[in-house]
Amino acid sequence: YSAATMRARYKTLTQAMTDAGLDTHMHYAVKANDSRAVLALFAAENVGADVVSGGELLKARRAGIQASKIVYSGVGKSAAELRLALEEDIGQINVESAEELETLSALAAATGRTARVALRVNPDIDAGTNDKIATGRATDKFGIPYDDAIALYTRAASMPGIVPVGLATHIGSQILGLAPYRDAFSRIADLVLALRQNGLRITTVDCGGGLGIPYRNEPAPSPAGLAAAMKQAFHNL
Repeated sequence: YSAATMRARYKTLTQAMTDAGLDTHMHYAVKANDSRAVLALFAAENVGADVVSGGELLKARRAGIQASKIVYSGVGKSAAELRLALEEDIGQINVESAEELETLSALAAATGRTARVALRVNPDIDAGTNDKIATGRATDKFGIPYDDAIALYTRAASMPGIVPVGLATHIGSQILGLAPYRDAFSRIADLVLALRQNGLRITTVDCGGGLGIPYRNEPAPSPAGLAAAMKQAFHNL
């Protein structure tokens, strides 16, 4: 693997966000390649990590990524993994369901710790990608139903050991168009406004999804295009 290419791709992405005037934090998806050398490279660039297991969390920490820059995403987190996330005091846990929120609250309260939480919302958007890697439709097994998000966020704000900080969305991988991003981000922005109108604090939106790779010379979205879609939805928030 080329370290120079990885650094260059990272800088292209961050520059696109800077040029769009966005206040963003980058998190490398450890599931893409969990090599210690790769993680250490990104740690040296001051990049955070997006992890989906206790093992990935520990690998990221051992590679030098600060706990405050780790986001724990994904379904099926075990109680032991949630305890580890609390013990490490990571930056954010993306909660996938009301049941997971209850478990996390109980664990945090029992250990005297606090979990900074974003609710993973399913925006019911078809990303137009392969069915096996689509994650943002109502029929997919990921995230909290869109219509339940406001009530659950409101509830989270009163739960012991929980500090809700934002919303997360991830509509799929190998996305070859910007329209699904624009649609998903617009729906999330509507939720942010509704939550603030209800007097709730929300400071972060986790914008997930994979920019498609043009394996056969297909047109694919650019980092600048992704930044433009984010700016369109969130510029005034």
